[in-house]
Amino acid sequence: MQCQNPCSANSIYPNLIHESLDPESKKNLAAYFCEGCFKDNECINSSNVEQFLAISRQLHHEKLQQECENFLRSNSMCRRLSIEPRSNKEASRYQLMFTGHREDRSSGPLDLHLYDCRKNFQKTCRIPELSGVRSGCAVCCLQEHGNDAPHMYISGGGKGSGDVYHCDIVMNKRKKCSKRLVKGRSQHCMTCVQNKLYVLGGKCSKGEAIRSVEEFIPRRHSWKMAGNLEIAIHSATAIKHNNQIYVFGGILDNGKETNLVQLYDPTRKTCKLLASLPFPTTGGQAVVRNGKIFVTCGSGRLVSYDPESNRHVICTQMPVCCTNFAMFVEKEGVFFAGGKSQNDNNALKTVYVYSPENCTWHVSDKELCAPLSVFGTCSVEIPADYGLVPFFS
Repeated sequence: MQCQNPCSANSIYPNLIHESLDPESKKNLAAYFCEGCFKDNECINSSNVEQFLAISRQLHHEKLQQECENFLRSNSMCRRLSIEPRSNKEASRYQLMFTGHREDRSSGPLDLHLYDCRKNFQKTCRIPELSGVRSGCAVCCLQEHGNDAPHMYISGGGKGSGDVYHCDIVMNKRKKCSKRLVKGRSQHCMTCVQNKLYVLGGKCSKGEAIRSVEEFIPRRHSWKMAGNLEIAIHSATAIKHNNQIYVFGGILDNGKETNLVQLYDPTRKTCKLLASLPFPTTGGQAVVRNGKIFVTCGSGRLVSYDPESNRHVICTQMPVCCTNFAMFVEKEGVFFAGGKSQNDNNALKTVYVYSPENCTWHVSDKELCAPLSVFGTCSVEIPADYGLVPFFS
């Protein structure tokens, strides 16, 4: 599997992908289109599955796409990746995942799943204090450095709520904040820059996309307006890099998905447009690894974006097309945990790891203890000296 260039012909034209196949694979693919099935299980193999998958997606051939994804899911092509335990002196990093189908939820405690990639620990708990949180909320950890005490915040949701919830992880206290967002919103972005929180865009109670940005300073314990995005969007993806916030894609006020990249500067409270991604990005996720931003763009697409050059590279396809997963970074690569399969709408328990160095996917030997559909997630680092487990200490 190879990384693709932004203008790779293989990412656009099925006939060119077909020409890269060996004669036997061409013959088997032709027979599949005629007969509707492969004659035996060996027709899909590690040398042709990537081309078959690309062709199926370009032709919108759902059955062939599912066959390829099933092969990738179970085949040794995605080799097991053993996650070595870390030393006791190393900080613990937990991925906090809010789980379940929240769209039709009216009330009740949240389910929170803790996944520690470093010390082989998982556990699920319920948090009654957060029972008012609704779908469409944003989750963020206020923790500029790993030795800072982590504080988790949850904002907005529902039909443009202005509610904000605070979780003091060290003191193990949770509460609904008295200070609300200036403008209620849902399906917005929230991130931390220099120990301040920022919420960007979203959808108001009337269903309209929002441009405004708000800033939260913990010592003042209040929200204030902090400028605007260039384009009003909701369901976008945001990530901090070099103390600036990159906002990828989203849905415009006319309901159309966009591939725009917006750069918000928290110091100047200004925003500008950058070069667009190759695909629209809606409800995706983004992480930073070795100076590159990895962005999910839907339909199993992963893009590596270089903030320095403002250019992108299309990475190899994800083994399974899914939504509602957790995405985070460890030394082994970019992790994708759980999710909801787009083919059968079932929750997943597999943890995939993408290695940017050689553009390959692996299956972690430490899968989730149960299939999870994740609707909100953030990373929390606990210094070794603290000796605590979030929400259980």
